[in-house]
Amino acid sequence: MPLAIAVHGGAGDIPDSLRPDHAAGIQAALRAGKAVLQAGGTALEAATAAVIVLEDLPAFNAGYGSVLNREGFVQMDAGLMDGTSLDVGAVAAVEGIKNPILAAQAVLKTPHILFAKADAEAVAREAGVEFVDNASLITPRRHAQWASGDRDFKVDSGSTDSETIADTVGAVALDGLGNIAAATSTGGMSGKPLGRIGDSPIPGGGFYADSHAGGCSTTGWGETIARVLLARRAIENLERGMDVQAAAEAAVAVLGQRIEGGEGGLILVASSGQIGAAFNSQRMTHAYWNNLDDQEQIIA
Repeated sequence: MPLAIAVHGGAGDIPDSLRPDHAAGIQAALRAGKAVLQAGGTALEAATAAVIVLEDLPAFNAGYGSVLNREGFVQMDAGLMDGTSLDVGAVAAVEGIKNPILAAQAVLKTPHILFAKADAEAVAREAGVEFVDNASLITPRRHAQWASGDRDFKVDSGSTDSETIADTVGAVALDGLGNIAAATSTGGMSGKPLGRIGDSPIPGGGFYADSHAGGCSTTGWGETIARVLLARRAIENLERGMDVQAAAEAAVAVLGQRIEGGEGGLILVASSGQIGAAFNSQRMTHAYWNNLDDQEQIIA
């Protein structure tokens, strides 16, 4: 049976100064997920393990290193989907959670799919998810961004600096039983209004998995990604029989064609174990591996 994992660390104008940290981080995340799969773990476990690595690194906009909202503090979103059961778990606008993907995992184990703010935090606490002081999630770089003017979020395409929309993280995994899972986590957009929620916790927008076809995690300007349901669109392309790379490219093409300023990218794993990735931003940090050719690919 094929095994496969793909991870991403965000799409946008990622500064050259951050590329080494992005490359090292994305490789560490890939290897964490790969190790789970090779040990016989599930796709859900592998995707979650990969995202945890990225949430813990300051170079990425998720967990520690999340961007700040207009008021100067962190609010995070995350989503996780089991492609076999089609169960979903997602959290939105949470604070003080070290690894929001684990909060999403806690929601996935309930009959519900999405909790927000204090109610999401309550579900996470009941599940034993680790909490930290919310201020401890702020890195010096993110505080400097906010202090220098990134507190002024605007939704028109001409004023969204692509570095402020970069660094959403995600992973998609295929395990030895044919199960596929997709996970996405983010701090959102720098300077966002209180309570703003983008695509990352929305199934079909920021992530989607169906073990009959494939799994997808997206990154970019959330408002535009959600409007075209980018992740679900990529899976539908697979269901129509498209090659995995063509399916990824066609989905991203729609994002740019249908919405002015639609910017982003995605990683896509097909049930065959083949992997695709596409983006219309300057860069998208991503990495992938499958046991079909047993070669790690790192793009930063």
